[in-house]
Amino acid sequence: MLDTYYEVISKDPAYRFPMGYVKETETGVFIPSSIDIVRQAITTLVDRNVIDPTLPFLDAGCGDGRIVALASSMGIPAWGIESDEELIAMAKQNLINLHSLEVIEDTPAFIIQGDFFNNTTYQTLGTSFSDFGTIYNYDNNYDLLAQKIAGEASPNAIYVLYSGDESTESFSGLVLIEELILCDGSGRPSVNLELAQAYVRVYRIET
Repeated sequence: MLDTYYEVISKDPAYRFPMGYVKETETGVFIPSSIDIVRQAITTLVDRNVIDPTLPFLDAGCGDGRIVALASSMGIPAWGIESDEELIAMAKQNLINLHSLEVIEDTPAFIIQGDFFNNTTYQTLGTSFSDFGTIYNYDNNYDLLAQKIAGEASPNAIYVLYSGDESTESFSGLVLIEELILCDGSGRPSVNLELAQAYVRVYRIET
């Protein structure tokens, strides 16, 4: 139902931007992640004990809120941070709608407007950056986020990077522990620049 919901709104003129269902913001470009690919990745990483589903999940640059909703629907408490006002309004409304549809129910799912590099944003959430067990990003200032993770995240935190680039990114202070090459198997049409195949790479702080 989550996939269907986002497929429907992506075709709704009320949710369209000048670039279609893609939006250029002051801090990057919102391109929707494939829900099916990220679902496969999270399932695999939980099964392999790489993701601890009891620890908070952060979507750094959450766009329309789909990955926050996905993680919550899988029983993982999830937070999304987004800087763009229009996307924040959309993401919050999406979570309200998905609660009404009972796609997400008891597991926390929160969206907040802010800068995911700024620790004041986390204080607004009543938490800190080091509280997150999983930090997710889709090619949105991912190198600067890697620096923050290496310097400020919990030693056991993991960085999940969704990418369309077959060249593996390397980051000072982080070590690559998993690489998944996944295809969208949902059978639904992709949205604009949404990837039908993606590389999901997982990094941990180097010890």
